[in-house]
Order: sequence, then C-alpha cells, then structure tokens
Amino acid sequence: MRKIGLTYRSLSGIFFSTKNNRGVQFESSLERDFLYMLEMDQSVVSFLEQPFTLKYRDARNKVRRYTPDFLYHIKCLKSSKSFVIEIKYQEDLEKNFDIYVSKFEAAKAFCEENNYEFKILNEKDIRNDYLLNCKFLHGYKYNKVDPKEPFIELLLVNINQLGVTTPRKLIEFSCQNIDKQMELIYYIWYMISTHKIQCLWSVSITMDSNIWATDCIT
Repeated sequence: MRKIGLTYRSLSGIFFSTKNNRGVQFESSLERDFLYMLEMDQSVVSFLEQPFTLKYRDARNKVRRYTPDFLYHIKCLKSSKSFVIEIKYQEDLEKNFDIYVSKFEAAKAFCEENNYEFKILNEKDIRNDYLLNCKFLHGYKYNKVDPKEPFIELLLVNINQLGVTTPRKLIEFSCQNIDKQMELIYYIWYMISTHKIQCLWSVSITMDSNIWATDCIT
C-alpha cells in the first residue's frame, strides 16, 4: 500500500471505520463518500484502501505501476465476493481514458485470475440518495444504546403489530406525548441504521418512508 500524502487538487484525509477498527485513508471527497457506503452496507465485511500494486505495460510498452483505490469483501447468506475498485470523476475518465485504459485492462486481468471483480466508479455511481442516507444514519449507528432500552422494545413491539408503516405513524401509534415522540425519532433512526428496522436505502429516507420489522415478510 502506497503512502497517501497531502494533495492540493483533492481532499485527503482519514475516515475512521468502526467496521475495520482503524482509520482508512482517502485521496478525494469522492473516495471519502464511497467509504460511507462501505461502512454502512450490511453485506460488506471489510475493506482496504490502496490494497496492492500491479506492474503493467502501457501503449508504448513501458513498464508502469498501478494501485487501485479499494478492495472490499461482501458476504451474503449463501455466497461471498470481493471487489477491486477504482474511483474517478467522470470528467477525468473521459479526458484521460486513453492514458488509463492499459492499467484498467491489467487490473481486470488480475482480478479475473484471482476471483475478484474490477469496477470503475464515478460520482454518478456514488453521489445519490443511498449515499445521503448512509451519511445521515452513520451519525446514529455507532452510538452506545442499551439494547434493553424501553423505547426500543416499545418500537419493536409496535412495528411488529403494525407491519409495513412509516416512522411518523409508528411514533404516533407508540406515544401521544410530543416530547416523548421526539425521543422516539432518535431511536427509530438508530434502529434503521443498525438494521433492527428495515427500509429501502436506495431512496431518500424520511418520516414518511415505508419501514418494517427485520423479521417481517413483505
């Protein structure tokens, strides 16, 4: 892994990943945003920045080196998979594709040999409603909350009774006191962030989004 230094054209920094129990380095705001997605995706087991360096030959047959941005691993119920990721802004890809094509082909060949999947992502793939949800809920996910908190137990009982509902309806059903309802909002976002309550993350999550219990069949 190469050392990531300060740059004047892009944002460099460290994203603390609780999932990896360490700081993960990034070289642009787009990479940082992608880290929010990896951190919040329940299927992602772990991820690593600047995972390895490949040697390849460019169009002039000159030996070059290429280090992809990320490697991450996912695990689902019956399968697991690993992805090697390159992140570029669309304008950069279009302007410099002839320069990048050789190293991308080398990365793709390496991934095919090692049972990885190589993907090139741009801002259109990353900056969407899913990212906004990840950023919003990230602030709730790692808060220390007692699993036996009465409000959590209340919400779980009521959402199982209601089936598919919305945060607004669940709160109104659970309590009539305005101050208590404000507290319940916090716990609903926490429960969504930790997947104790389910919803669609691909569209903007609001007080009127459909939500349901994790074990509810919809």
